[in-house]
Amino acid sequence: MFHKIDVLIIAVFLALSIFLIFKPYGYSSKKLLLVSDSDSLYIPYKDGSFNLFSKMKDVFGNEHSIYKSIEYEIKDGKVKVIHSDCANQICVNTPAISNCGESIICAPNRVAFIIDCSDRDILKQ
Repeated sequence: MFHKIDVLIIAVFLALSIFLIFKPYGYSSKKLLLVSDSDSLYIPYKDGSFNLFSKMKDVFGNEHSIYKSIEYEIKDGKVKVIHSDCANQICVNTPAISNCGESIICAPNRVAFIIDCSDRDILKQ
C-alpha cells in the first residue's frame, strides 16, 4: 500500500527524469571548441565562413595563431568544413554537425571542431 509521501516522491522523480530526457539545448548553450596541436579555444558560434590560416579571436577576444589551411562555415547552427589542404578530404566529406558532442576531425592538420553543450559557463572563467 502506498502512502502519500511515496506517491509524491515517485511523482517528483518521474517529473525530473522526464525533464532531463527532454531538456532542450538552446542555440545559445552550444559552444564550438577548436582543438589544434598548439592550442584549444572556444570560437564564436555565429553564422559565416571562416578560415584558420589567419589570426583568429576566441569568445574572450584573445587572438590565436592557428595557421592551418582549413576553411569552415557555420550556417543555421551547423558547422561544416568546406576546404582543407589534406590529401584524403575526410573532414570536408564529413556531414555538417549541429548536435552536442559531435565533432569534425582533420587528422593530417591536427585540428578538431567539437560542439560542446556542457553546463559550465566559459565566460565566467
